[in-house]
Amino acid sequence: MSMPFQSKRQIAIGQASIIIFSIAAGFLGRSGALYWLFIILYFILYMIIMTKFGQPKLPNTAKADLISKGKVLFEENKAMEVASTDRQYVVEMQDQLKMLQFTTLFSFLVLIYFFIAIGPVTSLIAPKFSNEKIGYSVSYFILFEGSFLLSIFGQYLSVRNYSRSGKKFVTINMPRTFFVTSEGIVLKGMMSSTGLKFPLTAYKIVLNEERKFVELVNETQKAINKIRLYTKSPNKLYEVISNKNSSADEK
Repeated sequence: MSMPFQSKRQIAIGQASIIIFSIAAGFLGRSGALYWLFIILYFILYMIIMTKFGQPKLPNTAKADLISKGKVLFEENKAMEVASTDRQYVVEMQDQLKMLQFTTLFSFLVLIYFFIAIGPVTSLIAPKFSNEKIGYSVSYFILFEGSFLLSIFGQYLSVRNYSRSGKKFVTINMPRTFFVTSEGIVLKGMMSSTGLKFPLTAYKIVLNEERKFVELVNETQKAINKIRLYTKSPNKLYEVISNKNSSADEK
């Protein structure tokens, strides 16, 4: 789960996506099954793009393929199964879940705005251009840009409400599976894999033997990001990561 604020990279990717989709929508006009299919796909693809490519970059990241080339020292394929036994995890996730619920609700409001505004905006803007397709492209740019700005405003509200508590926002990222090699750690999620290269200079390595996980903690001025590695053998995992991290740091 990503942090509850837009990074510069997310904003840049969002703006580039809006321009591309606006041009494509302009050439489709504003009627027909293909047009409505495109509009639905826009919102779906936009969310996928922002999730996959727009998340703030974690420290010490490297290509998962490069990390995978090292000698495998530890592997855990049942992290989710181990996590399901941790009752405190649900309590810890409450703030993230509240943020997700707020974001989901606001996404529906953005959709409502779009379908209410589409008629008036296209009727007002498109006729001002001699080329109908250009007129529609500009209209859709305004509509998509409005959706984008509303999304940012929603994130601003959620962050502001949380910041009033005086606490840093904590995100817990839990890979479904992972393995440690001589080069680093490969974290596997549902859609992609992320590599962390030794030494993990930006992280504090924490062992919780009772709850069966090793945690990599990165703290910034705005938030605390935790990569939680659940495993049936937390002591062994902690030893492997600590030893490799120390030896890599000495080089």
